[in-house]
Amino acid sequence: MVEIRAADIDRFLSRPDPSVRLVLICGNDSGLVSERAAAFAARVAGPGADPLSQVRLDSSDLSADPQRLADEAYEIPLFGGTRCISVHASGNWSLAPVEAMLAAPPTDAYVVISAGDLRKTAPLRKLFTAAKNAAAIVCYADDARALDRIIDQEAETAGLRIGNDARTALKELIGGDRLASRSEIAKLCLYATGNGEITVDDVRAVVGDASAFAVDEAVDAAALGDADGFSRLFRRLIAAGTGDFAVAGAALRHFDMLHRARAAVDGGTPADRALGPQIFFRRKPLVTRQLSIWTVPRIERALAILNRAVIDSRLKSAISAEVVGQAMLSLAAIAGSSRRRAA
Repeated sequence: MVEIRAADIDRFLSRPDPSVRLVLICGNDSGLVSERAAAFAARVAGPGADPLSQVRLDSSDLSADPQRLADEAYEIPLFGGTRCISVHASGNWSLAPVEAMLAAPPTDAYVVISAGDLRKTAPLRKLFTAAKNAAAIVCYADDARALDRIIDQEAETAGLRIGNDARTALKELIGGDRLASRSEIAKLCLYATGNGEITVDDVRAVVGDASAFAVDEAVDAAALGDADGFSRLFRRLIAAGTGDFAVAGAALRHFDMLHRARAAVDGGTPADRALGPQIFFRRKPLVTRQLSIWTVPRIERALAILNRAVIDSRLKSAISAEVVGQAMLSLAAIAGSSRRRAA
């Protein structure tokens, strides 16, 4: 099966095809990749599914034990239903377990592989687009039409209207990451609850660069091993109405960037060039310090923790903030341990 067309993605994810047991979800919008992977896994498992029906792996797990994917995918569910094996792909790893699965796909499980931005010539993407029993979904940053759809969904759920001026102002401030966009819109709707309509003043008061800087500060604290600092900042963000998904999405983007930068540094590129111009100049010294703390294997472990937290927070929405907070504290513990060993 070729790549799923953008217009058909939502329909494909909402109605899993029994003849397509392996799905690749990749792209430059890590938040949208995570959201779609989590939504597909939840759809496959069904409401009230046995927690054991959802298995989460990292590509490092498959590198350590190439048979692990087959063991999980071919296992017969004890209580019936369908299992979903979610794999977060990062770094260099052997595709042999996936190739074997494509040759003999499971009948009681789906395998969902999430990855970052892959070129059309990337081996993993080529493998899925060439296979008849697999599908590839590429996630790009939301365009204007997609943003309108998300805004309308969240506003309708909250029982609110949004004027054209407010909509235009909002779309200028969001869109780089699906999870972060949805979180900002949900926060805006909460702020405007009871007013009937979202105004430009509401957008300016709630959505903007100040909140983004605060989220970055919390992510930096965790990445530098400052657990107490992160806890304080995270509590402040949640109390101010910032969604835990905004923090999780920012952390995913940040560690994806660290993964690329650290790989470049290991290849001989100076840290300043590896980070590039996209890092705010006042934040750059902090991120440079993080490059000295986080090795590629540790970053891949962090990405696995974050992706698991995103999925778990969707499945356990009542305690989503606790799930994300604990995941970030795990990252702080890894960074702290690394700093102590280096001292």
